[in-house]
Amino acid sequence: MGAAPGRRDVHPSMARFLAWDDGTCRLLFIRSAAGTGRGYFARSWIGNRDGEVLDWSAGGLDEAAETERLLQRLRADATLHLAVILAPGASLWDLSSRTPCLVAKHRDLLLDARETARLVGTHATAGGDQGIHELSGGWLAAAQALAADPKAGARAQQIIRRGLAAWLAHRDPGGALSEAGFLPAFDRRTVEAFYGEFSPVVHTLEELVEAGLVQEDGRGGWMMPAMVRQVLVERVGLRGHELTSALEQASVNAMAATRGVGAAVDSAVARHSWSALLNLLLEHWVDIFLGNPQQLGAVAAKVPPFIAAQTEYMRIGLRFLGQTDRDGMALQLPGFEPDYATNQTAQRLRRDAQRLYAKPDNQALAVGLLETGHLRMEGLYPEAAHAAKRLLEALHRALDTQKLNPALVSWVELQAGISLQLAGFDLQARQAYERGFHWAQVSGKAFLLADLAGKLALINILEGDSASAERWLAEHDVAVGDVGWGRTVAERTAAMARAYLALARLDYAGFEELMGTLPPKPDNDEFWAAHAQLLALRKINAGLSDAARALVSSLRQERRYASASPLAQRLFDDTLMLAEILERGGMRTGTAIGAEHRDPLLLALGHLLNGNPDAALAALQDVPLTRGMRRRGNLALYLDLAARNPEGPTPQALQRVRRLHRDSGVLYEISILGLVPGWSEVGRALQLEPEEFQRLGYALDLAPAPLPRRPVLTAREQEVLRQLRAGMTRRQIAEADYRSENTVKTQMRSLYRKLEASDVEHALEHARNWGL
Repeated sequence: MGAAPGRRDVHPSMARFLAWDDGTCRLLFIRSAAGTGRGYFARSWIGNRDGEVLDWSAGGLDEAAETERLLQRLRADATLHLAVILAPGASLWDLSSRTPCLVAKHRDLLLDARETARLVGTHATAGGDQGIHELSGGWLAAAQALAADPKAGARAQQIIRRGLAAWLAHRDPGGALSEAGFLPAFDRRTVEAFYGEFSPVVHTLEELVEAGLVQEDGRGGWMMPAMVRQVLVERVGLRGHELTSALEQASVNAMAATRGVGAAVDSAVARHSWSALLNLLLEHWVDIFLGNPQQLGAVAAKVPPFIAAQTEYMRIGLRFLGQTDRDGMALQLPGFEPDYATNQTAQRLRRDAQRLYAKPDNQALAVGLLETGHLRMEGLYPEAAHAAKRLLEALHRALDTQKLNPALVSWVELQAGISLQLAGFDLQARQAYERGFHWAQVSGKAFLLADLAGKLALINILEGDSASAERWLAEHDVAVGDVGWGRTVAERTAAMARAYLALARLDYAGFEELMGTLPPKPDNDEFWAAHAQLLALRKINAGLSDAARALVSSLRQERRYASASPLAQRLFDDTLMLAEILERGGMRTGTAIGAEHRDPLLLALGHLLNGNPDAALAALQDVPLTRGMRRRGNLALYLDLAARNPEGPTPQALQRVRRLHRDSGVLYEISILGLVPGWSEVGRALQLEPEEFQRLGYALDLAPAPLPRRPVLTAREQEVLRQLRAGMTRRQIAEADYRSENTVKTQMRSLYRKLEASDVEHALEHARNWGL
């Protein structure tokens, strides 16, 4: 009959099972798989009492009729105890509803972690009890085999395979529960997310526990024993590779959705689910990158070479990852002359991106990002901008058809904006940054919020929009405190924007303090040219124009190809021109700076200082508000007023300046206007605060006295100058023009006066100096 309850020779889970038994029931139904010690469990329950174990596990019986016979026996013998081992498909509800009885289910017979530990402790050769429990899951026969011989893994696996196969044939005929064998971790949300992705019926953790496939791990969580998992995976595998691939992907996605992308990546790597891992990385790599790019590099390094070799994307991506450190990214600047036509990687990426853009998805966006990043690193800035436009078009079409990761959308807009800004497409860059900031808010990623706000502050201050720059800096301050990795990157553009803003306010002390937060020399930040301009402006403010020019010249030589970006060219040309204007009090005629790169506002200022208001007005015609860089703010309006009032401000002009400055002005604009002859006292008419007036006065005192005005000759005087240059005498000029010599003499006297010359030789020399 077996041992009585309470004795040592009982099934290890019996004490747990009897904890809630009042001892009045004399009938026990057991429905469990072979290998769980169900006969041993039945004998242990009967113990030394009068009883019998009946094995109905083979099936083929009329269980209802047989149960009626058992009831008759129990009524006839008041001391009789019966333990019945049922077939896996037996209906416990139907049988237990006929009479009071005990029911032992499959999970009741599986040993828990403590029971396994006690079992292992009785075997001298046993291995670790926790390891045995995680392998066998408390299947008694398997645990006993492993406890007696740690090398008996194959035998233990066969025990579980044999028992579980028959059990699942009845308990899981469709195989849905077995599919959970692909899920690496278990809790209610993860199980439901797993089944919710592909199954019309969302199975639950409770169902898996009830089926005995998942059980407590002894540490407050749930686990699926390794040997049980192997059987389930084998069973599902018989249904085809396509299903197993889909289940691997579903498990990775469920982990990402409930436990985070990092946990999903780790589980995919541990289980060698390479296809699912690559798909996960395509969708979520930006989440990993923003949290810990070193982890992304470590994951990529674990991908087998034969998998990575299938695509060049991995190689290019690893090149980017190789430039990350604990603070951010130190991008490699181009070291060779860019040549788009011969750059095979660039050509291949473009072909792949255009092919994928036909039906844009996560992979298409990832390849597009690699294309724009590769082009920037190669110094192909215009091509990167065109690639960014194609990428944005694909992104917006993808958003119309599918749900995308908000962090990925924000990252695409950010990277496209960088490519556009470096190439001089400032309006489109600002729009991309603004859209990126919106998606960063949806994603909640602090790095994206802080970095995009900083870049928006920088692009707005470079355009002259101080109010917008201040607003974006406020947004940056809200987000940057929550940034972990990449905080140095996120703070860089914001720090530069603050420095420019300090200059706009003529706050030189604040400017110096902010410059102290930036590196002493430009590093490899993609906006290094703005940093370089700030360093040059610092020298100009100290009266060291030659040093500023030397800095620009050396950087153009050292960073030849990076300096060729439209943004760098423009910033450097502006710097050189400003140094010239402030140093000379005017603008040299025939300057070597290319007209296509010169800031129209600085050109207009130079013409005004040279006494040529008409040329200033012509330059201001090239300041359309839609072109982006430095096109906003009040400076263009101020210079237009000065050009139309060359003798000084009228009351109406002063009233307009006061209104503009009050509504949206900064002191820098007034200081520039104050350089124009006749407008030096404009600051006194603005009712500035004492500190502001002091800053303005300091700035204007730094400027040298303006050069003498360029002579303005009448058409007749210009003709006389041409004839003198041709070597003609006063009489020859009179005869050629049918005029009297006295008339020509008067015209020559006027010409000498304007050129401040005493004779023909001096007149011709001075005219050459003025470029006349």
